[in-house]
Amino acid sequence: MNENLLENQIFTQKNLETLNTLRNQLQYNQSFLQLLLDTIPNPVFYKDINGIYQHCNDSFSKMIIGVEKELIIGKSLYDLPEYIPTELADIYSNKDQELFSNPGTQFYEAKVKCADKKLRYFNFYKATFMSEENKVLGLVGVMLDVTTYKNIQIELEKKNLELKKLSIVDELTNLYNRRYFEEMFQKKIEKLNREKKPFCFAIIDVDYFKDYNDGFGHLKGDETLKKISLILKKTFNRANDYQFRLGGEEFGILFDVDKVENAIKIIKKLIENISSEKIETYNQSVSDFLTVSIGLGFIENIDLNNQNFKDELYDRIDRKLYESKKEGRNRFSLEII
Repeated sequence: MNENLLENQIFTQKNLETLNTLRNQLQYNQSFLQLLLDTIPNPVFYKDINGIYQHCNDSFSKMIIGVEKELIIGKSLYDLPEYIPTELADIYSNKDQELFSNPGTQFYEAKVKCADKKLRYFNFYKATFMSEENKVLGLVGVMLDVTTYKNIQIELEKKNLELKKLSIVDELTNLYNRRYFEEMFQKKIEKLNREKKPFCFAIIDVDYFKDYNDGFGHLKGDETLKKISLILKKTFNRANDYQFRLGGEEFGILFDVDKVENAIKIIKKLIENISSEKIETYNQSVSDFLTVSIGLGFIENIDLNNQNFKDELYDRIDRKLYESKKEGRNRFSLEII
């Protein structure tokens, strides 16, 4: 009897020693894991299936939230409104639910309001954590600060837009240039071919502008071209209206109308707007104020078999411009094509 009791005591003692060893090893592993996570400079967090923070590293608690871990663990995104704005919490929560619904990995970029109150861009790398029964237990996330890269990217995109603008905009008038006209003219023709919707092309030339430059000088001539450009923008101000400086004192307009009558109406409005500006003219024996002559084309048909259609179309409208000049200027001439 005593021998059995002694054996049980010895067995129990060994089990306790084994449990203590396992407990110490587990504590060591947990300490090591915590040290490892806290050494990682990137924010790391772990949430359960209910979106409750179960763990995070120092970088997450200090850099992202700005409080001790103990105040984060056991909380959800919506339990920390003073640190995580609701509009951002909604974004993160929706992403979490997407991942829970489709277990695996997830990557996305999002803005984060950090502990210093500054908004930064982060890449989120997240993965679901599964049980042995293949049940989703939660997710682990790692965040990478890409603010510097993002700012450089934004600045580069801005510079590219500026360069593109410089390549398609006339420096003097700030209208689109001849190069961009050629591109948009082709697109308008292609759109007409696809959608069978007519468009208009007008060539506008300032009357007696050589006399104006010779008499008043090129500086004043440039200022007048700027005034004409502003009137073009004011008159043709819809989203699909395009104003161009084709060269010298010659301008072009591409615009959409469904009827010839509407095209005539807007061109008459342009002539009226220029007249009402009362820009001084040099040759007052011809006119008291500066005028323009216009060639207008209402284009509703294209010749697909003609490879030179675009050039011939331009020439036909140009001839209408000189028809206006020949008939006394300060007018427009129309051709329906």
